[in-house]
Amino acid sequence: MPMRKHLLLASALTLVSTLAFTGGVGSNAGAASHGSLSWNFSSNRLNANTPVQVTYTVVGVRPGSSISFEREFGTAHVWKAVATFPLGSTATTVNLPAVQTGAYLFKVRVTTGRKVDFYSAQRWLYAYGPVTLTTLCAKDNAGSCSSGSVQLQNSKIYNYENAVGVYSSTSPGELVMGFPNTSCRSGVLTIESGRPNSLNTGDVSYVQVTQTASDPQITNLPDTSQTVFTIKLDGGPFDIDEWHSGGTDNYAIIYYSGIFNCYTLSGVR
Repeated sequence: MPMRKHLLLASALTLVSTLAFTGGVGSNAGAASHGSLSWNFSSNRLNANTPVQVTYTVVGVRPGSSISFEREFGTAHVWKAVATFPLGSTATTVNLPAVQTGAYLFKVRVTTGRKVDFYSAQRWLYAYGPVTLTTLCAKDNAGSCSSGSVQLQNSKIYNYENAVGVYSSTSPGELVMGFPNTSCRSGVLTIESGRPNSLNTGDVSYVQVTQTASDPQITNLPDTSQTVFTIKLDGGPFDIDEWHSGGTDNYAIIYYSGIFNCYTLSGVR
């Protein structure tokens, strides 16, 4: 009986040593007996349809090892290799295939022949593409947007995606558009101010973007003029407010169009 216990203990110790040596069953630590790996995107936020740049360092791998970068595909969350490279022992920068607008999950697999040495931890990549103000307006908390064209007193014809009358004469003005959490990091608004067939000489319109976690951003423009307003977005809710120096006796209409840089096609998350 004592001999049997001794043999069982010896077998258990052998099993523990083997798991520690190979990184354990289903290890995802990025390290194993045949090397260690560190990797990251040069930037995990980039424009869609541009190469995905990755830097990695692998130390202590066996001869003939390779590194494969895998991405999650589809609603079934299927992992597929998108690029494979032979391994050296120095830091290397490589380009992976570009992706469309979206958020993508990546991981790295190191293999020798058919043997998988280890997997890395997973990392997110966000690819940003254009989203129009019209698309974002589908989630406007202040009301739906209305598009059209207008000819102001300066004889220019403007195409717009939303038009809102402004009556308030003091900051912070009145809410004209409000959006929930977005996937957008920036936006470019083209803004016109004025009233059709009326020249409001000397009056100025003000447009302000406010967010829950960032400072306000503001621009202004005289009546019957146009400005381009570039805004930075932090991904939280944001509002667009406006006011006019003419007050209630001399209101203006603000005409908006815009393009936002977002990692979802709807602009929200």
